[in-house]
Amino acid sequence: MADDKNPSGLETKEHARLLVISDSHGNADVVRAILQNFGKTCDALIFCGDGISDVSSLLSEDFMPPVVAAVRGNCDPLVSADLSSGFEQTLCVNGHKILIVHGNAHGVDYGTEKLALKMKFGGYDTAFYGHTHIAAEETAGNFKFVNPGSCARPRGGQPPSFAIATVEKDFIDIAFLNASTFSLWTPLS
Repeated sequence: MADDKNPSGLETKEHARLLVISDSHGNADVVRAILQNFGKTCDALIFCGDGISDVSSLLSEDFMPPVVAAVRGNCDPLVSADLSSGFEQTLCVNGHKILIVHGNAHGVDYGTEKLALKMKFGGYDTAFYGHTHIAAEETAGNFKFVNPGSCARPRGGQPPSFAIATVEKDFIDIAFLNASTFSLWTPLS
């Protein structure tokens, strides 16, 4: 679990891969399949809420990345025996300060403006969030907003999805993958 801002040397890691998953809503099998295929090749798992027990049930598996940063969503229980997390996490990776939230408390159903304020005053440059079940990548000014979509209950005609973020010093590249086929796809803006 990511308990501080510099777990496992991610702050200075030159090339980091982050596996970003959200909104599994009790479908631990899809989370397991994603982690079995991509967990060992990633430096961290970011889980953006609503299915935190699906992640906590897999923590002892050998395919888990070395760092797990998970937040609770509005549908998650307040207590989980194996995963201590709140509604917000900070992860510093290769010079980027990343905010991880579910998004319901930040009004993401109506846009990212409230989330942008949180980022501005907290010194963040990137935010990973869930809640809408719609994959999206948006850049506004110096801020990057990424929703990996829902790996189990997608909306808006999208496939079930997740993302892999490649974090370099000067940029963060996002690849969206279909959770059913593990093939790349691009969400429409």
